Amino acid sequence: MLFAVELDRRCAEDGIRGYAVHPGVIVGTNLNSSAGQDQLRAMGLIDDSGRPIIDPDRGRRTPQQGAATIVFAATSPLLADIGGVYLKDNNISPLDHDPKPVTFGAEHDIPSGIAPHAIDPLSAQRLWELSEQLIKA
Repeated sequence: MLFAVELDRRCAEDGIRGYAVHPGVIVGTNLNSSAGQDQLRAMGLIDDSGRPIIDPDRGRRTPQQGAATIVFAATSPLLADIGGVYLKDNNISPLDHDPKPVTFGAEHDIPSGIAPHAIDPLSAQRLWELSEQLIKA
């Protein structure tokens, strides 16, 4: 998220906007193939027969559903003058001043908002500059 904040600060004047996009948990693809069947079942991502459990309200999506927010970020005129934000469910996520740890199997597995420290402009600038120094080394 911090990279999106700083990218937007640096490049918005040139028409380049920065976003962090959460597609949800894409179930039934190779994106989560490193987890075994037992682990996927324990996380509520597959049923007993190994079929994906698609539940968009809890962030478990098909690839097409997961791509929707990415397409929103790339094409929505609503974002033309907005950048450096966290997008989820085809919208800008609100600030969450009391973020909870993510736990699969809980009622709301994917945070609905973004913690204020994740969009701090000074932290974003420092991270960008540190990254530049590290890749020059």
